[in-house]
Amino acid sequence: MVITMKTVTVELINEHALQLLQDLEKAELIRLVDTVESKTGISRRFRGKISTQTAQSLLDQLEKLRGEW
Repeated sequence: MVITMKTVTVELINEHALQLLQDLEKAELIRLVDTVESKTGISRRFRGKISTQTAQSLLDQLEKLRGEW
């Protein structure tokens, strides 16, 4: 049997997911590797967390504040 190692990136969307992954690591089925999150990863993580209307309101307020400088 040939075992090939693959690296995959997983985005956790449930608080229990990390515990499940850690349990798999304890069973020596996977190895978790910490990585540094890029700025684009941060924006991807928070995408959809606020409504479009709220986001537009924040952008409008920001533009107004910039204009007051």
